Amino acid sequence: MTAKLYFIAPFFLIGCALSNANNSDNYHYNSSLAETFDYCNWVLTEDGETTELPFFKVSVSPEVYRTSPDEHSEALVKAGTGIARNASSTDACQAIFTKGQNKFETELEASVKKHWTLAKYEKSEDKTIADVQAEMATHWVNDQAARRVYIASKTDDKTGADYWTRSLTRAHTSKMDAQSTEFMKNLLNKYDWIDRNRFGDRVSMAAWLLVQHADDHVELQSLALSRMEPYLKTGGVSKSNYAFLWDRVAVNSGEKQRYGTQPTWECTAEGKLTLQPLEDPDNVNARRKTMGLGSVEDGLEDMARNVCR
Repeated sequence: MTAKLYFIAPFFLIGCALSNANNSDNYHYNSSLAETFDYCNWVLTEDGETTELPFFKVSVSPEVYRTSPDEHSEALVKAGTGIARNASSTDACQAIFTKGQNKFETELEASVKKHWTLAKYEKSEDKTIADVQAEMATHWVNDQAARRVYIASKTDDKTGADYWTRSLTRAHTSKMDAQSTEFMKNLLNKYDWIDRNRFGDRVSMAAWLLVQHADDHVELQSLALSRMEPYLKTGGVSKSNYAFLWDRVAVNSGEKQRYGTQPTWECTAEGKLTLQPLEDPDNVNARRKTMGLGSVEDGLEDMARNVCR
């Protein structure tokens, strides 16, 4: 029986919004402590307004920091201390963190479970290929499940349980991106690309997706783009995937995009998205058509509908 590995298109394109590594001082917070630290007692009973936060800050090289899965630990620290400082009492404070943690865990568990029902693929008879397919399915589930919860957790709250849930989902998504990035780096040391012919259409798309979300690693994205290009002639890769990654590499390199696939990810008051800088905008829809893409206007509307609304 033939089965397929399915993907939820709206969640392909939000990885760049999660990238905010800052290696200016070459320190990062311990992620486990950032997630589980008792902010309530520290702020409310241990003079947290004046005492330095008792975290293990690890000195690392800029390159190690940039590849660390702990990029968003500092954001967790800021969220945790902010919540605690606005709480009316220690008990009320702890209730906020417990509620936020429980909501995060419940929604993530449900999202992972749902995505596993979608992560079906035609298993290769080649054991080596089949092993890659299975690993890819796991990374795809983790990537998409995390992003679904992250989008659903959007809130204007800055002091309550929903804010803690949002902070945890952001940090978790960053960790999944870091794990997937390392997985793809290792995989591209063994294979030129995860093409449709050997690995199947959906598994190939999953590989592209994981690279698409590796925004702190434009060198990996550039490598993947160069590996994908020869397969355009044979149908081994999707033209639209190639176009999306071409634009991603351009934007992450400070250049203008070609196909108009990359928005600013900042929603306007009207719930719209605008594009990152674009070369030759008058002919963008003609270029998109050659890559199997609809109009740039429809593309922006679809992305805004899923991200902003």
